[in-house]
Amino acid sequence: MLINKWNWLFLVLSVSALCQAADDAEGYYHSLADGESKALSGLQALAKAKDPDALTKLGFVYEYGVSVPANIDKALHFYEQACYLDSRYGCYSARYFYLYGQGVEQNTTRAQALADKANKEDIHVDATTLNELVDEIYSAKATAIKDPGQRFTFLQMVMSYANTGNELLMNRLGFSKSDALNLAEFWAKDNDPDITFLVGQLYDAGFVKLANKNAFKMKWYRKAAELGQPDAQNILGRLYATGEKGIKPDIQQALKWYERAAKQGNKDALINLGTLYYLGEQVDIDYAKAFQLFDTAKEQGSAVAWRYLAWMYTNGQYVQTDCKMAADYFDQGQSRVGRIDGFLATCEKDKLAREKMSDELPVLTLKQVGTFIGGKNDSYACQLHLQVDTNHIGEVANMRVGLNVKNRDGAVLTDTASFAPFGMNTLNRNLEGYEHNSFSQSTLLHIEDNAFCGELTFEMTHATAKIKGKDVDLLKAGSLTLVQ
Repeated sequence: MLINKWNWLFLVLSVSALCQAADDAEGYYHSLADGESKALSGLQALAKAKDPDALTKLGFVYEYGVSVPANIDKALHFYEQACYLDSRYGCYSARYFYLYGQGVEQNTTRAQALADKANKEDIHVDATTLNELVDEIYSAKATAIKDPGQRFTFLQMVMSYANTGNELLMNRLGFSKSDALNLAEFWAKDNDPDITFLVGQLYDAGFVKLANKNAFKMKWYRKAAELGQPDAQNILGRLYATGEKGIKPDIQQALKWYERAAKQGNKDALINLGTLYYLGEQVDIDYAKAFQLFDTAKEQGSAVAWRYLAWMYTNGQYVQTDCKMAADYFDQGQSRVGRIDGFLATCEKDKLAREKMSDELPVLTLKQVGTFIGGKNDSYACQLHLQVDTNHIGEVANMRVGLNVKNRDGAVLTDTASFAPFGMNTLNRNLEGYEHNSFSQSTLLHIEDNAFCGELTFEMTHATAKIKGKDVDLLKAGSLTLVQ
């Protein structure tokens, strides 16, 4: 495959980047692509002033018909002008038309003359290797032009080369980072879901330098998601679930997009949705849904899915406890839990302890254990680290604690702390096998106001949890104590 064959070439060559997007020619191009017809005059003025970048942009405009009728003669004219004005620009783009007879009579002699004209200084590639690479890239382009179904594959190839080291070489070949983005963005107008998603990836990867990169990439990710692209749907789901990249958290939107991606078999969405239903921090716990989602994801080779399923077999969540199966599943998930000394014995002992557990409620204690300044790319002023502990084995799930948080000035902030399940076993390990207190669970309260990042006091307004499968009012039962 082309990408594998040539990756070494781009990885071993390191050069400084030449392309700094947002110059005049690039700006005029994007304005024109957005439908501002007057921008064409700006590009033409720069071209008359012998700006080689503007000339190549005009070549691109007329080659693909960006807001103007496509005109190969004009495209070739501008590419050749750029080449003879400054041999770093346009030469290989013009060569393509003559070599493949695209819109002009095939002329291999003329094609070779343009290739010879191209500036090859500082690219550190021997002639034979360069010619083979050029021919493969432009052959793939010719195929993509004839067959729109090959566009995505071609763009992936160009994206890989432009992003793996020798940016100078790709600039000379007519496929700089901005060229790759411009072509992808133009083809995305045909509403191809994968190409639309790729445009978002290119913005995310910094193929152009923009102060508001997140806004541009989110525009394209959202469009791709609406077109049914599962990776984009999963990304939208995650952003709504976590509140990153300037998106306000919205669990219903997160569920909507995760579910759409999961229905298409997207492995990451299956895991993300299953995790929401397993942890129960943002939605009520639904072990049946979580199990089904993890079981589907494990068939796609997800190590995370194997680990969650192993945990459910360990703790008897939705399924009966099966310690041997749990150990096997932990191995499949590359977790050390199933291989720790005494795992099977401890698992069986915990199973019996849970079965014999009386109706006596656990003694739970809640406290603040720290404050993290910032968080989520500094979208929060701070995050309050809260911890709850239980005094004996027995699952505590769906725990919600309403809090009035008071600062030194007497101002009060109201929030709810949600905790993932805890107290299920005595292994004192997490899913990956690292040490973790099985009788303790933590959560973070995301605070946007700096006034609540210092010394604080707490008051519980309500507290509920599911214990032994039953909903319990923890305050009414006197089972939860707040430690200040």
